[in-house]
Amino acid sequence: MSSHLVRGVPLPDAVGGHPALDFCNTRAGWGSARPKEYLTSPGALALWAADAGLAPWPEADPDGEADADADALRDALALREALYRCALGTAADGDWRLLSRDAAAARSASRLEPTADGAARWVLALDRNDPAGADPARLALHAVATAAEQLVTSSLLACVRACPGVGCGWLFADPRRRRRWCSMAVCGNRAKARRHAERRQTPSMSDYSRSDGD
Repeated sequence: MSSHLVRGVPLPDAVGGHPALDFCNTRAGWGSARPKEYLTSPGALALWAADAGLAPWPEADPDGEADADADALRDALALREALYRCALGTAADGDWRLLSRDAAAARSASRLEPTADGAARWVLALDRNDPAGADPARLALHAVATAAEQLVTSSLLACVRACPGVGCGWLFADPRRRRRWCSMAVCGNRAKARRHAERRQTPSMSDYSRSDGD
């Protein structure tokens, strides 16, 4: 687990290999009694989405927005729970329904725009005066739901693993099946140091032999 500061707010480093996986990693310590939470406010959600390249940077402090921001954060945390289980293949029907609902809402808040090559693409509405527009936290939720849809409808979903590091559980894509840790520099080294300490604390056979000869 590693993090960096964005406008003074600690946010997790991107290690998942896909924005939807990095969104799941806004919580560390999955399954533990005291998980680490990065999305502590609607503002943190908006900043994370901007830092991940999913949404524009909020112009002002998003925490000063209306009550809709709090609802967006609540919905984002529920989506994260469902997405985590969907990514690991442990989801219930309710998780898929929630993800489907949020992905559909994101699509309804988007519009088709032409690209330079003459095709078109879906883009989220950014105009707050547009009925389809949204406050920064709600826009972040739509962006995450879109990324989640992209992940679960791709072949990458079959390559998702969870970091076994103590207090971690971060998700990452491992298409080559060669990766064990979210970060070798963090969880990998911590596990290595822990194993080294355990070996030092465990008496070896030579220690027993010396003790018998005393």
